[in-house]
Amino acid sequence: MSLTGIHHFAALWPETEYLADRGLVGIACTAYMPMVAPVGTTEKLFGTNPISFAWPRPGKTPVCYDMATASMAMGDLQIAARDGREVPLGTGLDADGKLTTDPAEIARGVLLPFGGYKGSAIALMVELLAAGLTGERFSYEAKEHDNGDGGPPRGGEMVIALSPELIAGDGWEAHVDGFMDRLTGLDGVRVPGARRHQNRLDTGPRAINTALVETIRELT
Repeated sequence: MSLTGIHHFAALWPETEYLADRGLVGIACTAYMPMVAPVGTTEKLFGTNPISFAWPRPGKTPVCYDMATASMAMGDLQIAARDGREVPLGTGLDADGKLTTDPAEIARGVLLPFGGYKGSAIALMVELLAAGLTGERFSYEAKEHDNGDGGPPRGGEMVIALSPELIAGDGWEAHVDGFMDRLTGLDGVRVPGARRHQNRLDTGPRAINTALVETIRELT
């Protein structure tokens, strides 16, 4: 399914998890404003270009992840800058194209893709799926057509749903469960999405960031 004429909607995982809860494999990706330099250049061209994947596990919580193809999501970079924390070297470049651990300098410069050429190739794939395949705007086109009011730009999203029952046939659940048992039997392994699912079961009190609450009150 191609979505066009949309704007940034935060996380992708609710869409893929929705599909996984209904027995389908979910894949979703979207482009955004240019913030990331393809490997080999210091010029912004890609968005942070997130991609989400979810796998159904009937009777269990699904495997589900949602990640930027940039070394760090822009929101996380902004939080680090707000809190005065450094970020790992290789996260991005400053305005002069130099490596830096200062998130504020990276925000004025450019993010890098994760994993070098590998992340850059995946970011390219997202651009082609979310814009080339939908007919919507590539990240650089989103910026060119943005009205500059500070709101999210228009773009597209690609959502893919696959049926393991139709493709793999009978027995796919047991086959996958055997693999997942092997995976989770390894020391230190955590299934993507497991912590979020566990947190949902916690009905206790939540710690609230007082400064954030005050900021929201000032805005309203």
